Amino acid sequence: MAYRIRKKGSTDQSATSSSHPASSTVSSNGSSRDRPLPGFLDDRKKNPLIVAGLVGLVALAGVGLVWHIYSDKKKKEQESAALETRAEQMFSKNMQNRKADWTSIDQLFEQVVKKYPDSSSARVAPLFLASIQNQLAQPQKAVNWLHEGLEKNSGDTKILPFYYESLGVTFMSMKEYDQALAMFQKVTKFPGKTLADAAYFNIGKVYELLNQPALAILNYRKLQKKFPSSPWSSEAEAYIKQQNPTASSPPPPLSSPSPTPAK
Repeated sequence: MAYRIRKKGSTDQSATSSSHPASSTVSSNGSSRDRPLPGFLDDRKKNPLIVAGLVGLVALAGVGLVWHIYSDKKKKEQESAALETRAEQMFSKNMQNRKADWTSIDQLFEQVVKKYPDSSSARVAPLFLASIQNQLAQPQKAVNWLHEGLEKNSGDTKILPFYYESLGVTFMSMKEYDQALAMFQKVTKFPGKTLADAAYFNIGKVYELLNQPALAILNYRKLQKKFPSSPWSSEAEAYIKQQNPTASSPPPPLSSPSPTPAK
């Protein structure tokens, strides 16, 4: 009886083993051992190669994407620069013509801003667009473009003085003198002193318009002291002598910094 029980048990195990290939099987001596699934060993050997291949493909795809982005950006920079150059040439030519048609030039600069918003050219185009609007006697549109330019160039101390100076001049044309003075004062505070001489001159001009000659002369004197070689200094001197014919210009300082040209 005992033999039959053992035999039955062995038979059950064999049946179980045959119905479940992944389970342990019983050997002829009654011992058991694990047998892997058919083909599993081969797959296990191949898995590292598969993973490495996938990683390589992902890395390659990443490099390709970066290169595509870089190439696309470079292409857009070149296209925007070519468009800007064309528009600037037309702008310069039209400045010599009082009856110039500014519409086509305005459209070119707008195309630079809208089609290539992240390009270097799009950071400069609003200056030209504002100038065109001022030529067309549309100062509020000019102000809008200049504010857009300020946003595009936030933190760039090389180009921001040009935007603030243009805003000041535009506000002068709108007779908003307080805002004009605020813009010109900003220009004088930039570290590179770009357009600072023009800003001091325009501050003096604002005070002339406000019929405050003492403040006008004060700022003209600042201009002469800080930037004696500036072309605006001689114009300032003409007003000073007109107000006070006996006044003499202050001697220039021994060493005076020259205005930094914009790049």
